[in-house]
Amino acid sequence: MDSQECDIPDFAMVSPTEMLVCDSGESKVNLVNSTVGGVVASVSVPGWPMRICLLSGMAAVSLTGKKVQFIRVGRGSLTLDRVLEVDKAVYGISTLDSFLVTSSTDPPGMTIMSVDGKLMYTVDNQKEGRKIFKQPAFLTSSTDGYIYVSDWDTDTLTKLDNKLNVLKTFTDPSLQNIKGIISISRDQLLVCSQNNHRIVLLNTRTGNMTVLLGEQDGLKEPYALTYCHIQRNLFVAPSASTTHIQVYKLV
Repeated sequence: MDSQECDIPDFAMVSPTEMLVCDSGESKVNLVNSTVGGVVASVSVPGWPMRICLLSGMAAVSLTGKKVQFIRVGRGSLTLDRVLEVDKAVYGISTLDSFLVTSSTDPPGMTIMSVDGKLMYTVDNQKEGRKIFKQPAFLTSSTDGYIYVSDWDTDTLTKLDNKLNVLKTFTDPSLQNIKGIISISRDQLLVCSQNNHRIVLLNTRTGNMTVLLGEQDGLKEPYALTYCHIQRNLFVAPSASTTHIQVYKLV
């Protein structure tokens, strides 16, 4: 991936041959050739990039300093667009029906907002009257309109609807210190279980969990992941501080 020291907290597929990679070590977002490796284009961002999600022709990146940076993604090019200032630190970020879904860890909670920053829905421990979150981190949304958030402090995954009503919580001994999650079909999530070095397939309809990858596959402390449906390649960053991304073929 990179001969220099870099931090890769998140990445996302742009096409079957290109991915956007956050580099917190150098405060950059890189467009990387996912087939042969190598940086195709790069932009510097005003803060540490934390998480990334894709919009139409655009990427949204959560930054330290209560900011979301929009980046225009062209063929082999990246261009900085506007910066959205928000009222709390954004940790996780995803999209649902052209809206932004965000999570924060201090205080723990989630929001749905327009791309212009207009707040639509919010959920937090105070609103619910109970501690539903401790460290809500990675986010993903499914094609049928549900949102999932991982909480590494409680070893849980929470399912919410498109108004942030909490619907269900998943937990299992195979999930320890949950980090990256990604929806790969209507009822299936891939989950990074960092402490026991596993990628787990979760059926969100039945609650069944299957370990797909582990230490025997060279996996160590999986932190973030993305998936290419066309090539059936799974990309895994083995920890938040790394210089490479591992590639697995799912069959």
